[in-house]
Amino acid sequence: MATGESFRSLAFAFRISQSYLTRIIRMVLQSLNLINKGGYFPPPSKIPNSDISLPYVHVGDEAFRLESNMMRPYTRVESRKDYEKTVFNYRLSRARRTMENSFGLLSQIFRVFYTPISLKTETVDYLVLTACCLHNLLRDRYLENSGKHYYDYDSNEPQNTNNMIPLARVGGYGNFEGFFVRDELKKFFNSPEGAVQWQNYQVKRTDIT
Repeated sequence: MATGESFRSLAFAFRISQSYLTRIIRMVLQSLNLINKGGYFPPPSKIPNSDISLPYVHVGDEAFRLESNMMRPYTRVESRKDYEKTVFNYRLSRARRTMENSFGLLSQIFRVFYTPISLKTETVDYLVLTACCLHNLLRDRYLENSGKHYYDYDSNEPQNTNNMIPLARVGGYGNFEGFFVRDELKKFFNSPEGAVQWQNYQVKRTDIT
């Protein structure tokens, strides 16, 4: 995970076959996986300063299908007609930018994310979850030892920009639960309880629709 070496290189280094190496990696990832078997998400909880309970969600863009656990922005046509939808799109875009920055930090530690991953889909799930857990453990220990909130890395090192493959759009499909959750989040982001003080300024000064 940390080196990002291919199976062929690892098999040569450890003098074992690639097929056996694949089994070892899968078993190790399953053993290190700290996520409960009940699912990736905690149960729904109340949003701040409200009695409304909503599920935890993934943050996506227009390429993803709207689900109760997957949020995507409103279309440009919808957001231009409704200011509250424009605010929702801004807040969603801001959250996505934070997640993309987090992936960049994760890739700095685990170089396996710099290249296409030659593993089965179910094994990749274990890989990502385990990497997130180990990264949090390493970050906590780093914070304890150094008092710094971020890792120091070489800014002169070239950054890989080809490790993310664009996804094809699958828009136009959704379900009732997904629309309900998105609308409730839209109301919350535009309410005094959920609004941030700079969102109206940012929405008006930039075209995020």
